Amino acid sequence: MAREYEEYLRRGATIAAVVVDAPTQNAAMVEKLALPFPVLADPDGEGAIKPFEVWDEAGKTARPAIVALAPDGRVAYRYTGVDFMDRPNDDEVLTALDGLGLPPLDASPAESPRLPPAPGPRATPLRDLGVYMRGVRFAMQAMAERARDPQDRAEAERTSKMAERFVAAQGATLRATAGRAASDTGGGR
Repeated sequence: MAREYEEYLRRGATIAAVVVDAPTQNAAMVEKLALPFPVLADPDGEGAIKPFEVWDEAGKTARPAIVALAPDGRVAYRYTGVDFMDRPNDDEVLTALDGLGLPPLDASPAESPRLPPAPGPRATPLRDLGVYMRGVRFAMQAMAERARDPQDRAEAERTSKMAERFVAAQGATLRATAGRAASDTGGGR
């Protein structure tokens, strides 16, 4: 979503992520992934996570989900993943947004107060995410080739494609953050 943010704006969508993590951890995530949208804290899930029925009681966290709301509050699109990696591709969400026929939004983000970033104890550095996801992709490709059950094969192939999208997004994020760092230090001129 972050690397396709302009496409979401063209479809009139405002994006906000809602997670159980502390605001300083969210600030670290926004910085690390160069997110053009806010990541909001809902530590006990009562504000948005439970009402949208994506709370994982066993893990005391949110299941990964995308919920697109129409201006009247109805759910126009919903996807709930099975684990941290399970996300739909942007085309699915953008198609649902096309159906709403909303006017485009201005690309200039509103300034909001910034907290000092404080990565959580399990945070993986951005540079390491690509290595990890390439390993996931490779393992899933091998599993797909070995799977005897067509459903298992399809799931391994789907997971491999998700990992491929993560690798592409990580590369785009590294380029975006390198460009931002260069301009912050005057090196981008």
